[in-house]
Amino acid sequence: MQRNNQIGFIVNDTTASELSFRLIKGINDYLDNGAKEDFVLFVENSSANIIEPNFATMSMSEIWNFDGTLISTSVSTTLSMNECFAPKAKYFYVWDLEWIRNTGMKYEQTIQAFSNEGTKLIAKSGDHAKAIKNYSNKKVDHIIENINIKAIARITNE
Repeated sequence: MQRNNQIGFIVNDTTASELSFRLIKGINDYLDNGAKEDFVLFVENSSANIIEPNFATMSMSEIWNFDGTLISTSVSTTLSMNECFAPKAKYFYVWDLEWIRNTGMKYEQTIQAFSNEGTKLIAKSGDHAKAIKNYSNKKVDHIIENINIKAIARITNE
């Protein structure tokens, strides 16, 4: 029996934010249209959902055994993902340019999320891609606007 392509996302939380809304709604809509992929949402901090997901959600502590494609969405979730050995592929979807705000992380910490050779970068826009290249000196592998699930599923199937 052939397994479906598994795609996992790691988010900080699922509270009221544009990322949580677009991600959950995008996956729900994609699944409603007959998707063949299996989706899992891993959450760093447990919280109430902005909308109800129609797919699995788990604590981030469960990523150690996830062997599908894993996509992080922040510096902290990327640093955790980079410690995992099981995922077949790792992507960092750079939703937010966290380094331009004072988030308590220093350059030495944040740059590690961008410098892992095994992690491919996805930018939210062309402007984000330029900022990422300027900050990390690493070329962005893909540009996918507003976390388009169909486009993400396509690149994970390549």
